[in-house]
Amino acid sequence: MERSSTDLSLTAKGDTYQLLPRSVMGMLWLQTHFETNTWDLICSGAVRLKAESCDHLCSDAVDAGLNVARLSVI
Repeated sequence: MERSSTDLSLTAKGDTYQLLPRSVMGMLWLQTHFETNTWDLICSGAVRLKAESCDHLCSDAVDAGLNVARLSVI
């Protein structure tokens, strides 16, 4: 069965991307990739990633079966 909901979103904010979990699966996956002391920052949308890190995170998340939305702000 194909999942259609977004698990993670990355929104362009200048030269960085704001990372936000959008599902329980997205948050659980992030918990396996980031230190415990960053979870509050992730949940609140305070984490910003540079483009290269964003590319790697997107690739890893998609390979793990997550749906990732990479958004640009106009």
